[in-house]
Order: sequence, then C-alpha cells, then structure tokens
Amino acid sequence: MRTAQQLTLQMTIIDRYLLRSFLFNFLLLNFCFAGIFVIFDLFTNLDSLLQAGKAANNIPKTIALYYLYKSIPIVMMVGSILGLISAMVTAAVFIRNNELIPIQAAGVTVLRIIRPLIYAVITVAGLFVVMRETVLPNIQDKLTMQVADLAEEKGMLCNVTIDNETNISILGDRIFRSERRVTKPEFVIPKPLAKQTLRLEGEAAFQKPADNSHPAGYLLTGVIGKSDILLEPSIQYENKPVVITPKDANWLESDQCFIVSDVPFECLASSDVWQYASIWSLISAVQNKSIDTGTPLEAAIHNRLTQPVLDVTLLFLGLPLILTCGDRNIFKAMGLSGIILITFLAVCYACQYLGANNEMPVLGAWLPLILFVPLGVNQYVLLMHS
Repeated sequence: MRTAQQLTLQMTIIDRYLLRSFLFNFLLLNFCFAGIFVIFDLFTNLDSLLQAGKAANNIPKTIALYYLYKSIPIVMMVGSILGLISAMVTAAVFIRNNELIPIQAAGVTVLRIIRPLIYAVITVAGLFVVMRETVLPNIQDKLTMQVADLAEEKGMLCNVTIDNETNISILGDRIFRSERRVTKPEFVIPKPLAKQTLRLEGEAAFQKPADNSHPAGYLLTGVIGKSDILLEPSIQYENKPVVITPKDANWLESDQCFIVSDVPFECLASSDVWQYASIWSLISAVQNKSIDTGTPLEAAIHNRLTQPVLDVTLLFLGLPLILTCGDRNIFKAMGLSGIILITFLAVCYACQYLGANNEMPVLGAWLPLILFVPLGVNQYVLLMHS
C-alpha cells in the first residue's frame, strides 16, 4: 500500500513537471511567432504608427495596443499547431534525458505517463474554440483596424452592399460598430420596388433588428432632398414593406424613414466580414437570403466543426511515433514529426480547397477525418500496449 502511495505521489510530481515543460514550450513558441510578425510589420508601418502615436500623445501605448490586437489572429492561426509541437518537444526532451525508461520499469504505462500532455493539448484546442466563438467576434473592429484608425475614432469605410432579396443597394461613407451607425448613407431603391429608381440619402442610418413595430432594416435619419417621399404612403412590393414612411408609422419622426433589409450590419463593415464571426453567425448568414455567402462559407462552418477533432487526431499521429521509436536523437524524432505535420496539413488544406471550389464543402471538411482518424486510433492502440 505504501508503494502504491509513493508511486501515485511520484506520478503527480511528473505530471506537474511535464505540464510546466509543455507550458514553457507553448508560450515560447507563441511569443516567437508573434514577435516575428511584429518585427516585420513594424518595419513596414513604422512611420504611420509614429504619426498615429504623436496624434494620440502616447506613442508606446498606441503601438502596443495596435500589435496586441494584431497578434491575436496570428496566435489563433498557429496556436493549435504550436500546442501539438510543444507536446512533441516535451516528450522528445523527456526521452532524451532518459526519464521515460525508469518510470516504465516501475510498471507505469506510456499512456499514463503522457496523459497530462494529452489533456494539455485538448485544453489548448478547447480554449481556442472558446476564443474563436466568443472573444474574437466581440473585438472584430479592433482586429480589422488600420493604422490610420489609431489616432482617433474615424470609423471604418463602408462597403457597397446589395440586398439580394430586394436588390436594394446600400452605400455610405463610414460605419461605427458600437453604434451600428452609417454616416452619409444612401439607399438605392430600384424598379420594380418603386415606380422609378429612388435614391434616399440622409445624415445617418442605424441598423435595427426586427421587433413588434417593424421588420429588420435600417433607420434613415435626416433625410435629404426627399421630403415629398416622407409625406407619401409606405412603399410596398408583393404585399411586403420596402420603405416605411412617417405617414404609416407614428414611431418615425418627420425626417426619418425605415428601409427594410436583412443585410447584416457586419457586411457593411468589412470585406472579410466572416473571418472572425462565430459559427452561429456563419450559420445565420448561410440561411440569410439577402446576402450571397456561397460555398466557401459553408465550407468554413464544417471546418470549424472538424478542426478540434483534427488537432487531437494529429497529436495521436505524431506523439506515439516519438515515444515508440526508441531513438534518443531529438532532432531526428522532431524531423520525423515535422514530416507528419506537414503531410497532415497539406492533405487537410488540399481537401478544404477542393471542397470550397468544387461545391463539396462537407466532403472537403470531413475527408481528412475519414483518412486520419483510423490511423490516429491505431497509433493510440499501439501506445496503450507499449
């Protein structure tokens, strides 16, 4: 009984030792990748950053905040892979220092020894999933900001967007995410929605969700040069409202009108609007008839679902190889693992590309799992019996 207690205590110490080593390697690799990005980008934008810092009266803070947000997507892009590499490096160093054999001699299985590394990689994969679905969508404006936006809040340039369901064109000068506001908006109402092509301009437009008073759309305030439109009844097409005027809606002021549209506000804000959106936003976008998302967005949804499983699968492809090869040459072991990693990523990206460009998003996302999961399970079984 005493021996079992001592072994349990010893394994707890080894678990902490492996986790500390993993955490050190993981943070170091992330710091290096982020540092390389900052150095190269700083040489490109140094003059603009200095000007923005002077305008904000705080050069160090301006530069630090800019690269703090800019580094997050870099870390998110390679973070899962770096977690896998960190686990492999930790295991390779463990073998290199002759620490594996004595523990095995005490009757401890290899799978029990590396259990903290498996849990650590799964935790990292789960952490990145949570960040991708909750944190990134809330700071999307910071992640997509340009150097010129640092000195003061100028907003972002508004993209010209067409509502595919009604063919209404939405234009504007700049957009402000926090207020969901568009400055100098212009809405082009084409035929046959109106008797003739109608251009509605105003001082600002605010995106409003659907409620009991109106469907989803944009509240146009300070309407310019179209006062006669505001005195007329609302414009309808096929018994559906297109432009709601104050004559039919007492919740509108005399210089306001409401343009019905399901175009999400995010589509006006960024050309790559879905890069940092949550998976629920992606699903809603695919179901939205007002925007044309296409096959790439459907592929992105399936890729989001399969990515955590692929991360764990890659762990069971590379880590058992290091533990069972019996070679103390860390560089040879890591080189072999690198080949597996590159091959794995090449196959995954090839499948995703084919799926996105050949209207087979489901196959493109799930084919890597079909190919690699059986291999990962086989490696796991071998590891259990080693």
